[in-house]
Amino acid sequence: MALAASFALASALSACGGGGGGHDQQPPPPVVSPPPPPPPVQRGPLYDFTPIGLPGMSLGAVVRQGIANGGLVAGTAWVGSEARAFLFDGKKSIDLGTLGGGSARAFAVNRCGQVAGWAYTASGIPHAFLYNGTLHDLGTLGGADSYGNVISTCGKVAGWAGTSGGQGHAFYHDGKTMRDLGTFGGNASTATAINSLGQVVGNAYLADSTYHAFLYDARTGAPILDIGPPGWRSTAVDINEAGQVAISAVGATTLRAYRYAGGTLLDLGLPPGARDTEATAINAAGHVVGTVTYPDDRKVAFLHDGNTLHELGTLGGGRISQAAAVNASGLVVGSSVDPTAVGQRAFAWSSSYGMVNLNERVKDLPKDVTLLAALAVADDGAIAVRTTEGLGLLRPRK
Repeated sequence: MALAASFALASALSACGGGGGGHDQQPPPPVVSPPPPPPPVQRGPLYDFTPIGLPGMSLGAVVRQGIANGGLVAGTAWVGSEARAFLFDGKKSIDLGTLGGGSARAFAVNRCGQVAGWAYTASGIPHAFLYNGTLHDLGTLGGADSYGNVISTCGKVAGWAGTSGGQGHAFYHDGKTMRDLGTFGGNASTATAINSLGQVVGNAYLADSTYHAFLYDARTGAPILDIGPPGWRSTAVDINEAGQVAISAVGATTLRAYRYAGGTLLDLGLPPGARDTEATAINAAGHVVGTVTYPDDRKVAFLHDGNTLHELGTLGGGRISQAAAVNASGLVVGSSVDPTAVGQRAFAWSSSYGMVNLNERVKDLPKDVTLLAALAVADDGAIAVRTTEGLGLLRPRK
C-alpha cells in the first residue's frame, strides 16, 4: 500500500512539472488580438490632370487671378517668340488673338469667362483689353499704352495706363469709361486687385518717390485712400468681397505683411527668430497667406487666420515653401523645394490634412509630367499648375 501511494504521488508531481528532475512545462501564451489598424490618413482629394495652353507653346504663365470656378483658366502661352493670351473654357484652350499686333497676355478671368489683359495694337503699342467672346480695346488715359491687370465678377477692369502728361496711372474701367485713379502726388500708380463692389487696390507714388498701398471705391468716386503703414513703402496685393486688404510693406531692412479692414491696419507679426513676412493673397474669410523668411534665407509659407500666423511647413523637410494663393475654404497652394525629390514641387495645404505634394494626388499623371508649382486656386478646388511640360489644370475627382 505504501509503495502504491508513493508511486501515485510521484506521478502527480511529474504531471505538475515538479519533483524528480522533470521538465518544466510553461502554459501556452494567451491569445492576443492584434490592435485595430489606424484610420487611414486623410491626404486630401485626388485630382484629374488636364494639360492647358496653346499648341506649340514653349512656356506658359498663369497668375493668381487667372482661375475661376468651372475650370476656367486665363493665361499666357509663348509660341515661338510671341506671347499669346489664352482662355481654357473648361474643355479647350482658345487663343484670344490680339488688337492687330503680334502678342497678347491674359492675367485674370471671372466666373463668366470674361478675361482682362493687354494686347499689341497694329502700331505695336500695348493696350488693355476685355474679352467677352470678342477682344475689346479699353483705350488709354490719353497716353500711348495701357495694361489690364484684373477683372471683377461684373466685368469691370483695372490696371494702369499712360496719361497725356507721360505718366502711368492706375485706372478703373466701368464698362464704358476709363477712370484715372491718380496718385499721392507722385508720377505713377497701378491697380493690382478688384472686387465685385468696384473697390480697387494697388500702390501709388508720393512726391518723394516712395509708394503707398491705396484703396479706391468706385461707388463713391472719392480720391484714392492711403492704407499703407506710415513710414513704409507698401503695396496692396489683394482684396476680398468684404473690403479686407492684404498688404506687403518694405522697411529699411525688412518686409512685413499687413491686413487692412474697416480703417484698421493689422501687423500680422513675425514668428520667433524670423526676419520678414510677405503677403500674397487674402480669401473671403479674411485669411492672409504669404511667406516667412528667416535670417538664414529659409522661407516657409504661412496662413494668418485673423488672430494667429501659422507656418504651413515644407515638403520633405526642405528649407523653402511659398504660398501663391488661397481659396474661400482655406485651401492654400504654392510650391516647395523638396530635397527628397531634388527639386521644386507643387503643394496644396488644408487645415484638415496639412501639406501634400500634388504629384502624389493626381490620378494617372502622365509619366513625363512633373507638377512644379501651383499657381492659382478656384473656390471649387480646381488648381492651375506649372509643369515640366507647360501648364495644367487639376480638378478634384468627385
